[in-house]
Amino acid sequence: MKENNLEKLIANLSKQLGVSENQIKNAAKSGDVNNMLKNADSKQKDKINSILNDPEKTKEILNSPQAQALMKLLGGDKQN
Repeated sequence: MKENNLEKLIANLSKQLGVSENQIKNAAKSGDVNNMLKNADSKQKDKINSILNDPEKTKEILNSPQAQALMKLLGGDKQN
């Protein structure tokens, strides 16, 4: 995924959750999504929490090309 597409993804998520793009990036870096989700509506929170509480769903998402690109951008790819 190109960096421009990743920035669009982050911007879209920012609008949907009502949080800043920096909050999303910081949450991804720290692994703490609770602060980021404080402004999300209950339906969004429930959906995200159901994914995070299901190891198979979480694994599927984390292995997606988009998530891999996001982790690389945020410095989570320590192999390179």
